Amino acid sequence: MDTRKYYLDWLRVIAFTLLICFHVGLLYGPWFSNLKSPRLVPGVEQVLLTFSVWRMPLLFMISGVASAFLIGKLGSGRFALDRIRRLQPVILFGMLVVIPPQVWIELYSKGVTQDDYLHFWWFSYLAADQTLAAPMGKTFPTWDHLWFLVYLQVYVLLLAAVVGLARWLRAIPAKAPALPRALLLIGPALWLAGANLVIDSGHPLTHALVDDWGGHLKWIGMFATGLVCAHQPGFWETLRDHRWRFLGAAAVLLAAQFASSGPAWSAVSGLYGWAAICSVCGFAYRYLNRPSAVLSHLNEAVLPVYVLHQPILLLSAYGLFPLKLALPVEALTLAALTGLGSLALYELAIRPFGVMRFLFGLKPKAASRVTS
Repeated sequence: MDTRKYYLDWLRVIAFTLLICFHVGLLYGPWFSNLKSPRLVPGVEQVLLTFSVWRMPLLFMISGVASAFLIGKLGSGRFALDRIRRLQPVILFGMLVVIPPQVWIELYSKGVTQDDYLHFWWFSYLAADQTLAAPMGKTFPTWDHLWFLVYLQVYVLLLAAVVGLARWLRAIPAKAPALPRALLLIGPALWLAGANLVIDSGHPLTHALVDDWGGHLKWIGMFATGLVCAHQPGFWETLRDHRWRFLGAAAVLLAAQFASSGPAWSAVSGLYGWAAICSVCGFAYRYLNRPSAVLSHLNEAVLPVYVLHQPILLLSAYGLFPLKLALPVEALTLAALTGLGSLALYELAIRPFGVMRFLFGLKPKAASRVTS
C-alpha cells in the first residue's frame, strides 16, 4: 500500500525556498526582473543556473505525484472540484490584490507612472488600462509569478478529464502496470533535453499560457513523469540507493553545462536537470522521509509564502537599494525580509482566519489539522 512521501513534501518546501533566493539573485543579474539593483554582479547567472534548471521541473514532478494519489482517492470529478476550489481563489486574489503592488513599484521605479498606489490600482490596474502596460510588454491584470499555479490548474483539470473519460470507457487498469526501470530513469532526461531544444529553436518560455508551447512541452512532461512514477514499485528506492551516482552524474553534467553554449547547452542542461532531480529525491528519501510538526506547518505555509514573496521582495529592494549596503549584506537582508516577512503575514493574517485561508488556497483549519 502506498504511503505518503514525506521527503517530497520537504523537497517542495526546499524548492520554494530556493525560489526566494532565485528571485533575489535576479535583482543582481542580466536576466529579466521587475526591478534591478543599480549594482549588478557579474556571473551571478551561473550560480542561478545551478538550481534554476531543475527547480521548476521538480515542482511540476512533485505536483504530478500528488495528483496521482489524490485523483485515486477522490475520483476525477471530486478531484477537479477540489483543485478548482484550492487554486482558483488564490490565482484570482493574487492577480487582483497581491500582485498589483509589485507591478506599481516596477512602473514607479522606472518613471512610467507617478500615480500613488491606490490611484494606480483602481484606475489603471483593475480598470485594465493598457496604456501603461503595453509599452512595458505587460497586460493588466497579470498573474506574473503565479504562472505556476495557472499552468498547474490547467494540467490537473486536463488530467481529471482524461481519467474521467478513460474510466467511463473502462480503459484504466485496476493497478498501474510496472514500467521498465531504465525507461523511468532515462525517459525524463531525454524529454527535458528535447523540450529545451524546442524552446531554444524558437519557442521560448513566455508564461503566458496560450503561446507557450515550448513551456507546456517541458512542464507537462515533468507533471506526467510524476504521475507515472508515483506508483512505480522500486523507482523511488532506486533513487535512494543510487543517490551518490546520480549526484556524480549531476556534477559532471553541470560542468558540461557551464562549458556548453547554444543547442548543446540546452540539451546538456536537460540531462543535468534530471540527474539533479534524481539526486535530490534520493537524498531526501534517505534523510527526510518522516513526518514532523515542522514539516506539517511549513507544508501549509509554502503556498501563501510563494504568493506573497515577490511583492515583499520588490518593495523591500526599492527601499533598501538607496542605502548602498555591502552587497552580501544587502542580498542576505533582502532574502531574510522576503522569507520572514512572508511567513509573518501567513502566521498573523492568513493562518488564523477562514476567509484568508480560502483566498490563499488553504483547507479550512479543522480539516487542515486532520489531513495535513
